[in-house]
Amino acid sequence: MIILIKFFLDMNNLVQNKKVVLYTFSILAATSAIISFYLNINLSSISPYLELNKYLLEFDIFAKAGGAASDLETHWIYIQILRENIGNLITYELGTDFKILSYPLHHIIISQLPFVGSDLKIYLLTFFMISLLLPILFYRCLIIKYPEVEKYKLLNLASIIYLLPAFQYSAIWGNPHISALFFLLFSIYFFLKLELSNFKKIKYLYLNIIFLALAAYTKQFYVFLFPFFFIIYLQKINFISLMKVSVFTILFSLPGVFFLTINPKLYMGFNTLNITSFPSSIIISISIIFIYLFPFILQGLINGTLNYKDLFNKINKSRFTNFFIMLLFFILSYFFYYEGMIGGGIIYKFSNIIFGNNYFLFLVSFFGVYFILFYTENKLSKHVLSILLIVTFSSGFFIFQKYFEPMFFILFLIFFDKKKIESSITKNNTCVTLYFLFYYIGINIIYSINGIF
Repeated sequence: MIILIKFFLDMNNLVQNKKVVLYTFSILAATSAIISFYLNINLSSISPYLELNKYLLEFDIFAKAGGAASDLETHWIYIQILRENIGNLITYELGTDFKILSYPLHHIIISQLPFVGSDLKIYLLTFFMISLLLPILFYRCLIIKYPEVEKYKLLNLASIIYLLPAFQYSAIWGNPHISALFFLLFSIYFFLKLELSNFKKIKYLYLNIIFLALAAYTKQFYVFLFPFFFIIYLQKINFISLMKVSVFTILFSLPGVFFLTINPKLYMGFNTLNITSFPSSIIISISIIFIYLFPFILQGLINGTLNYKDLFNKINKSRFTNFFIMLLFFILSYFFYYEGMIGGGIIYKFSNIIFGNNYFLFLVSFFGVYFILFYTENKLSKHVLSILLIVTFSSGFFIFQKYFEPMFFILFLIFFDKKKIESSITKNNTCVTLYFLFYYIGINIIYSINGIF
C-alpha cells in the first residue's frame, strides 16, 4: 500500500514537472510524423473517397491518391529525367511538359545523388529522416532569438512544426516544400548570427543572401523576403557594403531570370482563369494568418501579460486609422469572390460549410488585421514584411493554407515583435501547445470523415 501511494505521488510530481510534459509533447509530435510515414497516411490523402495511388503501387507503396502523394509521381519522373541528362533542365518546359510550377533546385540536387535519386523508396526514407531535422534547426534559431527563454520551452515551440499538416505530408512524400524550408531556416540562422555581431561580420550577410536565394530557387515565392532584408541592410550597413551585396544578389539572380524566360509559366501559371481577385485574396490570406496568431494572443491573455486594452486600444490610438481599416474591410468584403472550395484556407471553408456564407470569414479577417498590427513592431521593415505576407499569394489563382505552413509560424516567431511574443511564451506556453495539438487532431478527423477540406 505504501509503495502504491509513493508511486502515485511520484506520478503526480512528474505531471507537475512542466519540463517532462513539454519534452513528452516534443517526442509525441515527432512520433506522430513517424507513424504517418510508416503507415503512408497524411492529411493530403486521408479522405475515405480516395482510391489507392496506382503509380505508387508499382513500387509496392500502398497509399491513397491525392495531394502530395499524387504530386510525388510528377516530381519523381522529373528527377529521373534530370538524372539521365542534366541538360534536360533546359530541354523541357515546366508547366507545359511537366505540371511543376516551381524552380527545380530540389530536383537537381536529388537527381545528382546516385543512390537516393535512383530508388524511390530510398529517396522517401532519406528525405523523411532529413526532414525530422527541420524543427531542430528552427530550435537553434529560437535559441539565438530568445536567449532569456528556457530552452525546453523553445524546443516545445519548435516541435509544433512536426504536427503541422503541411510539414507532415511534405516530409512523407518528398515534397520540395521541405527543401525550401531548410534553405529558408539556414538563411534566417545566418541573419541572426549577423544581428548578434551588430552587422559587423559581413560573411553572415552573404550567407543569408545565398541561402535565401537557394530557397527561392526551390520555391520562387520566397523571393518576397528580399525586399524585407534589403530594408534592414539599408539601415544597418554602410553604403559600400550595401552596393557590394546588391551586385552580388543581382549576379546570383541571373540564372533564375534566364530560367524564367524559358519557363514563363513559372510566373504565368497554368491558365489565366481568375479564381479570386487581388482584394479578395487579401481577406483569404489574413484569415489564414489568423490561425497561427490566435493561440499566442490567447496565451498572452491567459498568462495575464496581455489584456484587451493592449490588444485593441494600443494598436492604433488614431480613430482615423480604425475608421480606415473598417472602411477598407467593408469595401473588400463587398467585392469579395472566391470560386469553388479548392483552397481558401480553413476559415473560408468553415464559414461556407457551417454558415453557408462568408460573414464569419470577414469577421475573422477583420480581427486578423488587428492581430497582425499588434505583433508588428513600429519599424518599416516589419510593416513591409506584414504587407508582403498578405499580398504575396494574390495572383488570382487558388490560395492554399499549405503556402503559409510552417513558413508563417517560423517568420512570426523570428521577425515579429519579440517582447510581445516573449510575453506569451516565457511564463507558460501550454495553451499554444494544446491549440496546435487540437488543430492537428481536429483537421485530421474532419478529413478522415468526409475530406471536405
